[in-house]
Amino acid sequence: MKVKTEMPQLRLMEKRRELVRRGDVDGLIGQIAGTVLTHLSSLPVRCAPRGDLAVRRSIERVVFEVRTEIANACQQMADKAGEPPRNEQD
Repeated sequence: MKVKTEMPQLRLMEKRRELVRRGDVDGLIGQIAGTVLTHLSSLPVRCAPRGDLAVRRSIERVVFEVRTEIANACQQMADKAGEPPRNEQD
């Protein structure tokens, strides 16, 4: 009986966009993260003077370090939240 009374309320909340599916949110976060990483990876080419491979390689190293730091921070947040490892999801 309790489920019958809660369902219309949940549907209404979903229509008002007060309640969203976790899969939708996860997909959006994945798209945002992918966009950020793609643009971050383009920095060495965009920032280094044309033909200066030494500067470009230096920027590439920093970008790699930043991406690694981001990945580690996200992994720590997932661990704190009790998320299963990616190979165990789905």
